[in-house]
Amino acid sequence: MEGQLIKHPLAELIREIADAQLSGALRLSRGRVKAAVYFQDGALIFASSNLRAHRLAEFLRRNNILSESQFAALPQTAPDDEVAATLAKHGILSSNSLDRIRGNQVSEVLRLALLWTEGTWRFDSRVRLADNVRVELDVNHLLLECARHLPASFITARFTGVAGTFSLAASNGKGDLLPEEGFVLSRATAPVTLAELEALSGLNEEQTLRSIYALSLAGYLLHSDSRRALVADSSDRTRARDATAPAPKRPSKSSRADTDTAQANEAADLDALFARLERATDHYEVLDVGRLASTEEIKDAYHSLARSYHPDRFHQNESELRSRVESAFARIAQAYETLSDQSLRTAYDSRSSQSTKASDNKSVSDANRAESSFQRGKAALQQNRREEALRFLAEAVMWEPREARYRAQYGQALIGETNSRRLAEAELKAAIALDPRNSSYRVILAELYKHLGLRRRAAGELERALAVDPKNEAARSLLSMLKGKA
Repeated sequence: MEGQLIKHPLAELIREIADAQLSGALRLSRGRVKAAVYFQDGALIFASSNLRAHRLAEFLRRNNILSESQFAALPQTAPDDEVAATLAKHGILSSNSLDRIRGNQVSEVLRLALLWTEGTWRFDSRVRLADNVRVELDVNHLLLECARHLPASFITARFTGVAGTFSLAASNGKGDLLPEEGFVLSRATAPVTLAELEALSGLNEEQTLRSIYALSLAGYLLHSDSRRALVADSSDRTRARDATAPAPKRPSKSSRADTDTAQANEAADLDALFARLERATDHYEVLDVGRLASTEEIKDAYHSLARSYHPDRFHQNESELRSRVESAFARIAQAYETLSDQSLRTAYDSRSSQSTKASDNKSVSDANRAESSFQRGKAALQQNRREEALRFLAEAVMWEPREARYRAQYGQALIGETNSRRLAEAELKAAIALDPRNSSYRVILAELYKHLGLRRRAAGELERALAVDPKNEAARSLLSMLKGKA
């Protein structure tokens, strides 16, 4: 398989190879510069280039790892493996140090090649490396780094004509996310289109697209219609896995119980929808938005309802329920068609101005809506209704993403969720960025780091908190405890 990097850049090829668990060598060429990236069962295990700067001896010299006398003793023109053997033989570097240095050397090769937007690539699945030629790499960190540094025009071009939906990966990705990346990730709790995700993010187009690209590369987001360059290899591997897969098992009692619970929750949600629509007196109440809601907010409300209650989702249910859902959704669709068109909305508001004065008085701005969700989230936390609390706090953040206390409270609530700690960190960092003088936010972040065993990071945040507020006893006490244990 071969192609152009402008169509399939290295970062996307690495992601595809990892997902398909392929083995082989990916050879890249950009003018006179050549690079080779090696994989085993999807894992990136080594990389090299023909640039002198990427030779091991040159890497050691440039990073001042060896003294002049030690460097002079090395075979300067020898292959890297021979240089490494000399370092080990004479005890100049320990095995662990050498492994770490080789990992950094390979990372440097990849950082260059990941930014290539021109050139060619060729994948050969027959190539294998010797078992002793491999390094430990934080590949996801490199992929995130790449997405953050590629030209904006290139990132934008990757999303031209993109269809399908984005959703959270079941296994989630790895890597420290920026606040905007964490926030975009929190908006993809259900499959969403690119347009919907852009509307939900609250960020500008470049920030949103760059965040989506980074999250996709690092394995946080899945795209239902992603580009594939190694189709044959991927499908062959998939067919092989399917052929050897065990026969499906009968559902266990626990899985049947989970199914029953899900069905009960769905029935409760439908009952709540039907009850709300019975009380609704106008299109705004049908969509559950305020009369001052923007067009984007109306669109978001409609798509949220469509994801949960579109009649296509209930085609296998009883006919009576299907009929009720179809009737309810027809009303939702009518409300959306009227309110999403500015001229139709103006005429509708004019006709109903007298009858909706009370409703107008009750309608709230985004800030009031956010504050309402925030207070309901705090109340739910106090009553230990965590799932409900997280939903309300996420809504508050969505309505007012630049309110630091909403981000901090949401981040603190997420600390207790095992699979959401990276998002918790992102929310707390966002709160600190919005209100750097609030030392309590740094204390909460320090508590998260302490919980994760990152004592040095925790201590650093506490020291910064005390620099802002020397009288912060919580920061002083926690820092004293960390230093005492250390």
